[in-house]
Amino acid sequence: MKISSILSSGKPSVSFEIFPPKRPDPTLFDSGEAEAAMARTKEVVRKIAAERPAFISVTYGAAGGTTGANTSPIADYVQRDCGVTALAHLTCITSSRDKIADEIRDLRERGIENILCLRGDFPPGDGRRESRGFEHAVDLVKALRPSTFCLGGACYPEGHPECEHLRDDIAHLKAKVDAGLDFLTTQMFF
Repeated sequence: MKISSILSSGKPSVSFEIFPPKRPDPTLFDSGEAEAAMARTKEVVRKIAAERPAFISVTYGAAGGTTGANTSPIADYVQRDCGVTALAHLTCITSSRDKIADEIRDLRERGIENILCLRGDFPPGDGRRESRGFEHAVDLVKALRPSTFCLGGACYPEGHPECEHLRDDIAHLKAKVDAGLDFLTTQMFF
């Protein structure tokens, strides 16, 4: 089900966010540790899904997509095995256009309909500070909009921390909406 349909139902909805395990560094972890981390994540997903949320959001890893390799498999598990709508995050700042195309193909093949389009952050210590294909989330939205995916974007009630002026932040938000977002979301912490 598309998130836009869930949100337009007029009923209150609750969602959860899951952080997949980081892609293991083969020099630090053996495959058994990676498999155990994935099994623990799936157990958490099963427990969350038992609460029947409207959807479960699956992160990609803000700093260079550090959990990106596991986003599609976890989103697939959320939908196929747990019966809950999945929202797959996709960060673009450190990804080439080819990598994004591969991610989109994987999500489509797994039947994931919802993508949260995010810029993401450069990994700590990355001195380049240049994008590899997409500068901002709006660029990702523009590239994906001809698709049938339901696209979401982030908004910041108090302004994006990197944006000096709130009016500029609102202009950036409007540009994302005009590019074709279906919904906006923000995080609330209690």
